Amino acid sequence: MSQASKGSSQTKIGIKALVVIAVLAITYQIYISEFVDEEETSFADFTYGLSSLAVGITAIFVFKRYRGSPVFGKTYLALAIGFILLFVGDLVYNYYLFVLDEDPYPSIADAFFIAFYFFTGFHLVKNIKYFKKDLGFGPKIGVPVLAVAFVAAFGLFTIETLEDDPVVYYMGILYVAASAAILSLAILGLTVFRHSVLGIAWFMLVIGIFFYSFADVWYYYLEEIEEFTIIHPVNTLWLVSNIFMVYALYKHKKTI
Repeated sequence: MSQASKGSSQTKIGIKALVVIAVLAITYQIYISEFVDEEETSFADFTYGLSSLAVGITAIFVFKRYRGSPVFGKTYLALAIGFILLFVGDLVYNYYLFVLDEDPYPSIADAFFIAFYFFTGFHLVKNIKYFKKDLGFGPKIGVPVLAVAFVAAFGLFTIETLEDDPVVYYMGILYVAASAAILSLAILGLTVFRHSVLGIAWFMLVIGIFFYSFADVWYYYLEEIEEFTIIHPVNTLWLVSNIFMVYALYKHKKTI
């Protein structure tokens, strides 16, 4: 098979995957909108944690295959740990919510959620530094500027809630800052890998991280204005982001 044919085949596989993911997203949103009762525990309450676990398990397979690599072994192990921590955090979150009948935000669950950003950040930074030794002036300035812009926008749109609950407000700022940093690094990673054999796989991973980061910012805004519910589209966006990342990790495993 020629390189052109191989590239075309990979593109078609990507398009098919996008269609499948879009159908799943629409189906899930219909499910939570039409069949989920906000007052009762349902499968929808656990999709965030279960889909995060799926990403973590898939990353473990990538790690096991390339554990001898000077970069992929450690970085994909870190990514796996990060998403498994999200799963554990979601278990703790649901324990507070459904067993203790307490408000789970903020709670101990946040320690697991926040740890996720450190492991994911390690994954992104190590990969970017390994494949791009000199990033240049533009990216070095662009990454922090983009992150600061996200945080500033969030702070501006939610400033009126500061007096109501300062702890929740500053927790939201912390999470948005972490999400913005991860998103900025992911976009930078896309520019590094776009011409490599990992281009498609990395692009899908960036989309997943972008969706996840955007959903995070959206969620903390909803928490600030007390409008978050289990049937809100932000839950579908989280699910879609994790599906994208499972597919991206599958592509990594096939192309590395």
